[in-house]
Amino acid sequence: MNPAPKKPLRPRPILAVWDGNVFIPLPRFKNLCDRQFEINAEVPLIRSEERNMSAHRWYFASINEAWKNLAEEYANGYPSPEHLRAAALVEAGYCTETNYVMDSPKDARQLGIALRRLSPLAIIRISGNVVKHFEAESQSVSAMKRERFDRSIRDVIEIVSSMARTTPAELKKNADRSA
Repeated sequence: MNPAPKKPLRPRPILAVWDGNVFIPLPRFKNLCDRQFEINAEVPLIRSEERNMSAHRWYFASINEAWKNLAEEYANGYPSPEHLRAAALVEAGYCTETNYVMDSPKDARQLGIALRRLSPLAIIRISGNVVKHFEAESQSVSAMKRERFDRSIRDVIEIVSSMARTTPAELKKNADRSA
């Protein structure tokens, strides 16, 4: 009987020191390097910006706290904290916008339905035969540089705190308690 195929290893970052000639992985990453890299294989390197993980956790706790306390007029419009975060990113301008001009309003509605299935977190607006599709930018470390991420946090927290009828400072205090 053949053993089950190995699950592909998800690449994980390692820390290494540049000595002026070569990168030397820190000792605690040796086993990971042995599993992740082939000896003498070329490996692309890219410098990654460190993100304050405490602020990162606070941000997501704040989004969750705001979602739980949305004002009545917003409460049914966001099925999850992720929907709220995506909508706030779009409102703050951290998004891509694609416009589709269809032959008829019926075609526009059908496209809107198809886009919703493909992008459940997107904002889709239909006006006559025009469909506007707004997709929130990824806030992952690899997709958004630290400075832009920090700005996006401030902008999103301001939006969601107003939707929860509170202030960013009050939201932070409540998120700190629940985080």
